[in-house]
Amino acid sequence: MKLSKRMLLGLVVLVCFVVVVSGCTSSNNTTGTNTSNSNTSSTNTSSSNASSSNDVNVVVKYPGSWAVDVSGTFGFRSLSGTGDQTTSIGDVSGALTAAARKTEGGNGVLTVSITKGGKTLASQSTSAPFGGATAVATGI
Repeated sequence: MKLSKRMLLGLVVLVCFVVVVSGCTSSNNTTGTNTSNSNTSSTNTSSSNASSSNDVNVVVKYPGSWAVDVSGTFGFRSLSGTGDQTTSIGDVSGALTAAARKTEGGNGVLTVSITKGGKTLASQSTSAPFGGATAVATGI
């Protein structure tokens, strides 16, 4: 499924709005290693989902409670949890947006990343209390 120019522009405007409103404070484009997978969107568990190298993952690193809205050509998915967590979105293509936010007033750094095949496609961080960060990957 291809995004029209109008849809892509709308997605970019939405992401920019979320970044401005959320108080995003920093950007991090480093490659990391994913250490855990979870197939639940409500808690951080040690269960593993079988993801292939074609699967796109949303990685959240934050010691406190968080929530992430993930959207793309596949539709919309809402995730939440506590602590570091990796969630497989599946073999998706096109653009993917992961808008994460702290759900408690912690001062630690929340980082949301989009990865595929062990490579980080996009990453964003915030340290603001109740802050948010949005990672956008295009051309997946």
